[in-house]
Amino acid sequence: MNLGYPLGAASQALPSLHPGERLLWAAYGRTLNYDVRGLDPWGVPKKSVLGKIGSGAANFAGDMIGAALGGGDDSGASNPPSPQVIVLGEQGGIAHAAVRELSTSGSLSRLWALTSARLLVLEKFVPPPEPEKAGEKTFMSKAIGFGKGVVKTGKEIAAIMTTKTYGENAEGVPIARHEMVPRAEIPREAIAGFAVAEHGKKRRPCLRASFVDGSGMDFLFDCDDPRQFAWLHSVTVS
Repeated sequence: MNLGYPLGAASQALPSLHPGERLLWAAYGRTLNYDVRGLDPWGVPKKSVLGKIGSGAANFAGDMIGAALGGGDDSGASNPPSPQVIVLGEQGGIAHAAVRELSTSGSLSRLWALTSARLLVLEKFVPPPEPEKAGEKTFMSKAIGFGKGVVKTGKEIAAIMTTKTYGENAEGVPIARHEMVPRAEIPREAIAGFAVAEHGKKRRPCLRASFVDGSGMDFLFDCDDPRQFAWLHSVTVS
């Protein structure tokens, strides 16, 4: 159990539902990767000597050359981080188009929810910083404010030294419900179906969502127990 995780995913997702919309499941999944032709795992177009040629065969050959040379990844990392969700299909497909504006490494509070109406991606709302107005305080008021800030900071430091923290959570403090905002969604009419599947060479169990254009998503959610995905599938199709 990770004590740094936010409140349960279902509890966080429920306030974002429309009237009459039913929540089927919700799970946290911060890391998003791509298994899409022409893109590296982070969704960045691959570089290859044949990349400018438009045919699918040329793109495939270019990808093979890039893989052989260790190319296609400008991040400097040899392997992508372990993903919780993997996008499948072609560039511009339903799956890719829905999430391409998302960061591939979100916060711990990023969650995925399936409802009776849509597949939804929610993230914690982060308010923009308030701009400081010029000339709002005199020099003396700023000095007094600084002194109060030092005292307050000292008290906060003392509290921190005696309180155990786990990510955004603190010992003895109830885990608060975050204000969540939708970042992406796919309507149910665009979803062809779900199945328990295996992803990649390691054959990791997952729940696979297939969309009507042939694209899809594999939900791994840091779980290696096929029974968990069988249960997830049962509530998905119920």
